[in-house]
Amino acid sequence: MPTLNDFQLGTVPGLLRRYDQAPRRLAFRAGTPAEALAWQAELRAAFAGLLGEWPAERCDLDPHLIERVEEESFTRDLVVFQSQPGEYVPCYILVPRGVAPPHRPVIALHGHGSAGARHVVGLPANALEAELGRRANYDYARQLALRGFLVFAPTLRGCDARMEPEALQDTSNGMYLSSCAAASSDALLFGQTLLGLRVWDQIRLIDYIETRPETRGRGLACVGLSGGGTVTTYAAALEPRITCAVISCALNPYRDSILPLAHCACNYVPGILQIAEMADIAGLIAPRPVLIEAGTQDAAFPLAGTRRAVAELRRVYECLGAGASLETYIFEGGHRWSGARAYNWLAKELA
Repeated sequence: MPTLNDFQLGTVPGLLRRYDQAPRRLAFRAGTPAEALAWQAELRAAFAGLLGEWPAERCDLDPHLIERVEEESFTRDLVVFQSQPGEYVPCYILVPRGVAPPHRPVIALHGHGSAGARHVVGLPANALEAELGRRANYDYARQLALRGFLVFAPTLRGCDARMEPEALQDTSNGMYLSSCAAASSDALLFGQTLLGLRVWDQIRLIDYIETRPETRGRGLACVGLSGGGTVTTYAAALEPRITCAVISCALNPYRDSILPLAHCACNYVPGILQIAEMADIAGLIAPRPVLIEAGTQDAAFPLAGTRRAVAELRRVYECLGAGASLETYIFEGGHRWSGARAYNWLAKELA
């Protein structure tokens, strides 16, 4: 007589089989630049639909200055602006001193965790946050400002000041405290995703940047680590005003990272694997320049998966005659920001 152990009772193994057997409808198959551009248009529309509906009209930004702090080499402002009616985005703005215009603007997106944008601007609230910041080399917004970049560091939905009430917070790991699960689940009830709302906030941030008094160059970079790298990928895929991007420890096939590993609910887009893989989504950025950072010991986004994703992404860039615009930097270490190539690369791309 058989026992329960003789049968596959789990769900994930079946989903993995489905992944291996079902071709994605909008996977990159173009052979000419014209076909690649047509593919981008179709996938971009489909992907935006999966992220969820955005407002038909953009509300007034209604910006407010919350605080201003004079650091040794830059001024750090904290502002809020309105992304959707009644919903505001806190954003640190690091304005370097002694730098002749035009300024080189960079959006610096933090990863998953309780500190939010405070991490990337170097403002840990306690020893735990400071230790995580040290291990992850997390203050890359501050490092960018010290190198003369004009930096915008918003807090993503579900983190730090944007966490939901205490009853809805994910408290299982204090180092990565957030309320992403509640926000993600509730957004799904309205046909939206937390990732889509985070991307919308970046679109509105760019609207706000365009109202700022600083004289800027023609380029605008977006950079991010981990969850910030994912939002960077998705925002750059859908927002052409982002002219170049640094994606750190995030570009990985869904098959290698999101599917087989336990990630926060904020990483999931319903239906995405029916149409595309992560490399396809990143392919919507082409031919704009992209630098992919990856660590050799990253357990959350394994290096072997990153190499596969980059190989797929390179097909898009080469089809569009832009192979030189896709660069990678592999560093020794785990899930962290490197920056070893990124700062000089950004200086070149924003010159």
